[in-house]
Amino acid sequence: MPVSETLPTFRPLLGVLNSGANRVILMSNTFRSMRKARFGLYELDFRAGELLKNGRKIRLQDQPFQILVMLLEEPGGVVTREELRKRLWPTDTFVDFDHGLNNAINKLRDALNDSADAPRFIETLPRRGYRFIAEANGHVSTESRATGIADSIKAGEAASGVGLEATVTAKPSPAPSLHRVGKFWIATASMGVAAAAILGLYLGRARLFGANAAMKIQSVAVLPLENLSGDPSQEYFADGMTDALTTYLAQMRGIRVISRTSAMHYKGTKKALPEIAKELGVDAVVEGSASRSSGIIHVNAQLIYVPGDSHIWAHSYEGAISGLAAMESEIANEIARKIGTTTSLESSNRPSRAVSVNPEGYDLYLRSEPYYGLQSREDNDQAIRLLEKSVEIDPQFASALAALATAYRTRAFSVDINDPRWIEKANATVGRALVLDPNLAEGYVSRGYLLWSRANGWSVERAVSDYRHALELNPNLAEAHHQLANVYNHVGLLEKADEEIKRAIASDPLNTGIRFRVGINLLYQGKYDESLVELRDSERFLPPFWAFQTSFALQHLGRRQEAQKTVEKFLMTNPLDPGGSLTAMQAVLAANAGDAPLAEHKIQEAIAKGKGYQHFHHIAYAVASAYALLERHEQALHYLRLSADDGFPCYPLFAHDSNLNHLRTDPGFLSFLAEQKKQWEYFREHL
Repeated sequence: MPVSETLPTFRPLLGVLNSGANRVILMSNTFRSMRKARFGLYELDFRAGELLKNGRKIRLQDQPFQILVMLLEEPGGVVTREELRKRLWPTDTFVDFDHGLNNAINKLRDALNDSADAPRFIETLPRRGYRFIAEANGHVSTESRATGIADSIKAGEAASGVGLEATVTAKPSPAPSLHRVGKFWIATASMGVAAAAILGLYLGRARLFGANAAMKIQSVAVLPLENLSGDPSQEYFADGMTDALTTYLAQMRGIRVISRTSAMHYKGTKKALPEIAKELGVDAVVEGSASRSSGIIHVNAQLIYVPGDSHIWAHSYEGAISGLAAMESEIANEIARKIGTTTSLESSNRPSRAVSVNPEGYDLYLRSEPYYGLQSREDNDQAIRLLEKSVEIDPQFASALAALATAYRTRAFSVDINDPRWIEKANATVGRALVLDPNLAEGYVSRGYLLWSRANGWSVERAVSDYRHALELNPNLAEAHHQLANVYNHVGLLEKADEEIKRAIASDPLNTGIRFRVGINLLYQGKYDESLVELRDSERFLPPFWAFQTSFALQHLGRRQEAQKTVEKFLMTNPLDPGGSLTAMQAVLAANAGDAPLAEHKIQEAIAKGKGYQHFHHIAYAVASAYALLERHEQALHYLRLSADDGFPCYPLFAHDSNLNHLRTDPGFLSFLAEQKKQWEYFREHL
């Protein structure tokens, strides 16, 4: 075939040669002439002798720094241990070379948050040396932090069907002339071998750094963004950005998105990405940084496909604080496109006001996030103060209104349980939020919780409807699955509860509250040993109620002394026992031991403490159990009915609980059980 015909045939391949393999071959000379090198979120300044991550200096000793320089001089090539010894450990230096080199490599990996087992940057070649395996770009300026891929590789990537998008900072070297390449091609007489080698280099590069068509991302986690402001008081801003990106991405269809609650466990972690991904059960992660100064926001983000350790996408963003919500939406939608799906934000029913939030109001909203789900008076005061100020500044801010409704609800259920004003305020506030934004999933979760409460007559069907609508809007909203499971547990739909718990755990695997629901579900099924295993690690979720349910399981297993010690331990730190759950458990234990006077005393004490308590139905059930153990049928049936009517019609529990065995032949109990079964069958069909 004439050269004139051969060269057009291989022109796309020559583009790959220039942009891929040739870049690797010439990189050593390129880096020697460059002032900086950039890889992932990192930047190495050769002249200043500094390593930076997202512009923030990382402390690195001289030897690890010099090793990194040597590796970057030969990217993709092997730097042997002997070369490192000659450069960094001269012959007149009396040290243990192997120990010194291993120590320096470990320090370098720590600085890069890298792992020897699953390397992202530095690969170990046993007994030979090390190789830098990530893409690196030399550059002389920082003016083009958000440019696309170089023009010279577009043809090759289009031909191969493999895409790569990253933040690059230098244009590639000019291509060699076709005339000179043609002479080389004829002279070598090894066209097939060269083409295969070049193609292999290119495809290998794409596997490392590009979005391969074979990749299929089915789950993703947004890891906590790093705060680069240098001001610890600005941590809330980076955390708020993490939460916002998670919330936006969670609206994607067909992709499982890990909730912020679980992802935040990895804030400041040194764990390698493969380990984090395994613990969270995800294919991909988003990581990066956020900072703000003088009203300007800076965000760096990258999407990594973990199984292949491939950097699919990276981008830097900068803008005014007034455009923060719009920037968050832009980043999330770009990530969604790279994953291969779209978020519901792109649908026409999403209100435009979602991206027009007052910056000061949004700032207060972010500051409130650590507080508004907590149940102490101090935390609740802080949440309400910040959120009330937020919605005062921006009365159209629906998300802040939904959060404020949650804070009011917490006040009503856990802090000021006998003050009806808080329920009224919560109902009104969540109503305002949903008028402003009918597609706010969190608003329906907040309203569902209010509907399924003593104050609203335990509106089970309406609450379930709200939770299900929230999941239609945001299928990854773990809290909606969680609260739906909580309702199902209470009304005895234990199989449905189990299904919702599993879905909640899939999106929020490290959430202690959801793990607690697993234990409760098993408890109501009468699987007491299994229940204790699941409850063991969820103590910090509602600790007194955890002690109540744990001691309930222990009592059923005949381990009454352990149950007693569990209750006493918590009463030592909470002697007032708000709500009376632990006191009610003391009544059950006393009745089980045959101490009728003590049981009666504790029953009356528990009833007094439980007045107005949101979860009084559990106290009522414990009181009924104590009376049943004492064979006082009339009182037992009274409190059983009270428990069922007050939000706890758990027919399967009533049907098998051994504490109620003395009632099994009582006509009144049999009639009660028949009523409960009929209602349970209705719930099973309609909820």
